[in-house]
Amino acid sequence: MISLELARYRSASQRARVFSESWIEANFDCPKCFGSLERTPNNTSAKDFVCSPCGYGFELKSKQGLFGNQVVDGAYQTMLASIRSDARPHLLLLSYTTDYQVRDVTAVPRQFLIEEIVIPRKPLGQHCRRAGWQGCNLNIGMLPLDGRIKFVSNFRNAPREIVSAAWKQAEFLDNYKAAKRSWIAVTMALVRQLNKRSFTLGELYELEGEARKAFPNNAHVKEKLRQQLQHLRDRGWLHFESKGNYRLSDATLRVTD
Repeated sequence: MISLELARYRSASQRARVFSESWIEANFDCPKCFGSLERTPNNTSAKDFVCSPCGYGFELKSKQGLFGNQVVDGAYQTMLASIRSDARPHLLLLSYTTDYQVRDVTAVPRQFLIEEIVIPRKPLGQHCRRAGWQGCNLNIGMLPLDGRIKFVSNFRNAPREIVSAAWKQAEFLDNYKAAKRSWIAVTMALVRQLNKRSFTLGELYELEGEARKAFPNNAHVKEKLRQQLQHLRDRGWLHFESKGNYRLSDATLRVTD
């Protein structure tokens, strides 16, 4: 049933915006410092909320029904500029039912918003009011689970301590420049795809084709994958067992629990 507040709005998009923003403001705490989020002024570019204590910005997208692997975003060039900026926000994805019940809330930490997941859409034709404008989609299905943190899953809130641990586990990636973040994030996704606690370098190499799709202009994919494993080892995301053998850390495994 639509509440009296939502009934004031005629369009479904207005109702969705008011409902989702009100829910985040009332129920979502910053995963870094647990501060409350405040709405930004209307028409603030790519940032709907900000956490005053730590300065984190968040962009919110909501949808009736579940999000798929691709999320519709705004202007293509604006998204690329945001990804390259140190002030880029985190992304929140809120899905709800026809009677405005929150089903899922997923956060994509800003360090996982890499250029390789941005898919340009066809520019608008000359007959359109905004002729030439080009939007984009975000292929979040390309990201590892570390970059898709569940705050609400199938109507149930995740325990705060689990969410906080998952958030902190991947914060190290925010210290790298855009190109380095891209390679590390893709490597993490490929390792997750193996779905094994321990794996070999040879098993990772079997997914070389997937890495080539993300980086078609790179002629040294295997070398780059090995390099990223070293970074992930140094950050405690995985452990080096012996030559060509690796094991995910306990903290990394807890992200999937």
